[in-house]
Order: sequence, then structure tokens, then C-alpha cells
Amino acid sequence: MGDLLTIDGPAGVDMVMLRSDVVRAPTEYGAVLLHTDDGRYWTLNPSGDLVLRVMLDGGDVAAAVRELCATREVDPQVARRDVEGLLAQLADVGLIEPPSETSRPSEASRSPEVEAGCPGYHVNRSEARW
Repeated sequence: MGDLLTIDGPAGVDMVMLRSDVVRAPTEYGAVLLHTDDGRYWTLNPSGDLVLRVMLDGGDVAAAVRELCATREVDPQVARRDVEGLLAQLADVGLIEPPSETSRPSEASRSPEVEAGCPGYHVNRSEARW
């Protein structure tokens, strides 16, 4: 998935928004996203829903990574890659509004350890999964 979608632009926060025809419903095991125009739905596990909630509340990718690191045992680089991958998937299937070109940071400004604020992380765990 890589760097297909990054929502932490120069101003610091560039909110992710669900498309107007998408409804999020929390569930016991995460959330369901319903595309009301065609009736298709997608499920998010608790980690995926956590990321989406942070982003919908105005957080950026770094905030979502920090929240994942604070609540799950995950490496900041893995968390960042997974957050960006989830956002790319949500955009690809038309569930979130695409970002503007100006909201993509330069590659040099993206240090997952610094942006994530996950100092002292030493746990070796497998990747977070949505």
C-alpha cells in the first residue's frame, strides 16, 4: 500500500471525512461502514475503527499512529504503514473523501518515531490488522 494517502499536511491537521453517502455504525467488534448508494458494507476491527475515529475527529496520521502505539503493542513504523494502508483502502473503495494534493507531506518530513511520539518502544510484535 505504501504512501498512497497521507493526511498530515503543512497546517498540521487535515481532517478525513466520510463521503456523504457513507454511514459508520459502531459494533461490538469495531465498526461497519455502509455505502448507502449501493448497499455495500465493510467491517473494521477495533484497531481500524480506532484509526478512523481519530482521523474523523480531526487527527492526522501521526495522531492515529500515537493512539495505536498507546493502546496496542505495535512498532511505530508498522503502525504508520498500516494507518496509511487503511486510509488508502478506504479512499480506493470510495468511503472517505480524497485528500487534496497540498495535504501530502514531503518524504523528508515523515519520521514515524518522531511524528508518532512513541519513544521507548521495544516490543517485537506482528503487524496491526484491520
